[in-house]
Amino acid sequence: MRRIIAFIGKLNSFLGFLSGLCVAAACILIISEIASRVILQKSFQITDEFTGYLMAVSSFLGLGYVELKNGHIRMDLIDLLRPRFPGAIRALRIVTYIFAAVFAFYLTYVGFKLFYQSYEYGSKSMQISATPLTIPQVFIPIGAAVLFLQYLCNLCAYCMGETRK
Repeated sequence: MRRIIAFIGKLNSFLGFLSGLCVAAACILIISEIASRVILQKSFQITDEFTGYLMAVSSFLGLGYVELKNGHIRMDLIDLLRPRFPGAIRALRIVTYIFAAVFAFYLTYVGFKLFYQSYEYGSKSMQISATPLTIPQVFIPIGAAVLFLQYLCNLCAYCMGETRK
């Protein structure tokens, strides 16, 4: 089990790195657009669209990494009650991980349906690039799936007593 948890942690770290590269690419694209407009008085015409895609991809690829690093918003005030009600807090944390995993699984399912419908119908962007929408949409179920796996890993680690909090 520890090997699986370590592997998923490494996978999420790698996807977190890719997420950061997407943000960097979006910044480079925006700076290039500005330079092109100032120097050449010409626009790339795709900067807004592709920057939006990059930010969406970055968001979904980074979900599991942020959970790995405990970066999502949590109600830590409940931890103040841990000394008085340790059993109730433990049960609440387990239930919370289960609900979060169910939500991430549902998001994976819905994201895959969206991707598959775009694939079936050959949906393309209405912008000048006519980008096939399957390209940015494939990252929705991928990101949600690794988030689901990370929640399961966190649940298992917590139940085994190997958690940071």
